[in-house]
Amino acid sequence: MSYDWRRQDDEKAFEGVQALNFVLDEFELCIFCSGSLYGSSTRIPGWIRGLSLLKLFGRNGRPCQSCGNLFEDNMDKIISKALLMLKDYEFSTIKTGVIVPPVIIEKLDRIRSKYGLSDAESVKLTVSRRLDEILSSKIGVAVEEEDPDVMIIFDFNRIDVSIQIKPVYIYGRYRKLERGISQSRWVCPQCNGVGCEKCSWTGYKYPSVEKMVGDVLKKAFLASEYHIHASGREDIDVRMLGPGRPFVMELVEPKKRRADLNQLEREINEKNKGKIEVIGLRYSSKGEVVTLKEAKFRKVYRLKVEVRNLSEAEVKMLEEKLSNCIISQRTPTRVLRRRADIERKRKVFKFNIVNYDIDGFEATVECEGGLYIKELVNGDNGRTRPSVSSLLGRESICKELDVIDILGDEYG
Repeated sequence: MSYDWRRQDDEKAFEGVQALNFVLDEFELCIFCSGSLYGSSTRIPGWIRGLSLLKLFGRNGRPCQSCGNLFEDNMDKIISKALLMLKDYEFSTIKTGVIVPPVIIEKLDRIRSKYGLSDAESVKLTVSRRLDEILSSKIGVAVEEEDPDVMIIFDFNRIDVSIQIKPVYIYGRYRKLERGISQSRWVCPQCNGVGCEKCSWTGYKYPSVEKMVGDVLKKAFLASEYHIHASGREDIDVRMLGPGRPFVMELVEPKKRRADLNQLEREINEKNKGKIEVIGLRYSSKGEVVTLKEAKFRKVYRLKVEVRNLSEAEVKMLEEKLSNCIISQRTPTRVLRRRADIERKRKVFKFNIVNYDIDGFEATVECEGGLYIKELVNGDNGRTRPSVSSLLGRESICKELDVIDILGDEYG
């Protein structure tokens, strides 16, 4: 398809052509370098602008004094390399990026400044758009500027190509039915993940939700790695019951982008029966990971507390004092090694004791996310105020804890 610069009725564009005539009297430029200097506001692709200009002024085919014909001479080679790298991947959108030797940018900047070519575009953009066109046509996929499935980086310094594969994100909820399971993978400290007798040759200190779910999804999507993102986390000895905890699994460098999620959900649940289960798997996005992390949740817990000689009056007092109560809580002693020592305030909305005897009680607690429930019971030597221990004036210990619901935002 041929383009005629004279169809541009914009006076500024016409002046740009005149300026380029002077430039081309002084410099020999290729279609990419000359095209980048002329009118980025026009809708004509830069390389076609350059080709039209060189034909118009009879200078087509001469060695470029800016890039030394770097782009034209290596275009086919570098595209072939990209196509070879992409052949094993499933994708529907692409975008290219370009790395250009700084000396070329500097030369074109000097020309732009000398001739007042304020409407010029970066030669990287000119070359990138041409690469977009070629690859889109050869592969049969769309060019996506904002969030492509594959980003292809063409390095004209080294005449090389690298690709960046957008992760696949899978949303769901998980239920942890058994104690002794961590949310994320915890590498065995004895062998650093290699495998030893201490970890039963698994490489991990504990089984994890992340690994149980991630291994199945990794295999299905032919991913290189995976990471779990969740709305908070429960301790290893705490079960996650009820409708489950919202999470997103990020699958890194997947070769496949689509799979039967219903079948994968069944596979995960069958493989891990009695340990964990997942509910409502669907495709997600990086944006939803951010939303999930920032969302405000209420948590509902069921706890069993050991405390001696509990009276009916004390039961009523605890319910009254701890319901609709603001708790001041410093970072618990047990997690200080990995968390900053700060004070946080969290609200308990409901503290309801459902069973009790002289040895303790069972209760449900509804509170803001981020409140450490074990410390709400034991007080952590005064670091959590008030607490069951401080209100009763004697030691109280949380013996069992379950998350039974997560409420709030669209995930509740």
